Amino acid sequence: MQLSIAILSLVVSGCYSLSHVQHFTTEATEILAQGVHLEPTFYQVCQQRQRRDLLQQGKLTPKFREGCDLSLQADSATIQILEALTRYLAGLHQLAASGRSSASLAPLGDALQTLPLAEGQADAVASYQELAQLSLTGLTERSRRKKAREFIEQAEKPLQTLLEAYQFMLNESLVEQIRRQQLTQRGYSRELLDSAHSFIEKKLVIEEYMDQMLEYEAQLQSIRQYVEALSVISEGHTALYQQRAQLQQQAAISSLLFYTNQLRQMQILSKF
Repeated sequence: MQLSIAILSLVVSGCYSLSHVQHFTTEATEILAQGVHLEPTFYQVCQQRQRRDLLQQGKLTPKFREGCDLSLQADSATIQILEALTRYLAGLHQLAASGRSSASLAPLGDALQTLPLAEGQADAVASYQELAQLSLTGLTERSRRKKAREFIEQAEKPLQTLLEAYQFMLNESLVEQIRRQQLTQRGYSRELLDSAHSFIEKKLVIEEYMDQMLEYEAQLQSIRQYVEALSVISEGHTALYQQRAQLQQQAAISSLLFYTNQLRQMQILSKF
């Protein structure tokens, strides 16, 4: 719901002099919102794994839904990161539009402290807190460009750390779990095929296996496309950061337009 509100705030904003910044933040926010619907989640992967393990042992019970608490927490962590990034982009959008920003990052400042991130990503917690405090620096100065430069400069490091942590969780942890599911499913299907007594049984096993493999590949492709889009957001913000002192010069406008168009094309492709 919060993500939807943030996106709406970007779309309905009026005309502004830093329109190239607004176009980028709009596209980036809409891309980020796709993460809410990205499947499978860590929890779904965990449930699939436990269900299959119990089936192989011949003792499937409703308890296969238990034991996935860490996966639920990982899913919560990704949502917290998404909200932090979205709120920052919404704040930057509003700031460039009017010189003011009502977006508050502070309420989520301590959220990730209670959520386990992937090993080696503890810096993301500190970065999230740093990003959450940016709204406390005051966004009421008349000079939009000056305050936008400050906002972008302060946000660059924590933003990149959060994006890196998010990409790690998806591209390393979640993708690796799906690949393990593929390997396990392959072995499980081979066992079923060996124990099948008729052509019909073998045909059903093969069909089910092929359908499952196609589903896994579709999931991996979706995650890869999303992670690629996150990389474009990262590169686009870095370009914005590097040219923050010349936001209204043609070089900065052209550079950000390049990344904006990339994100726009990715959104179009993701719908097919």
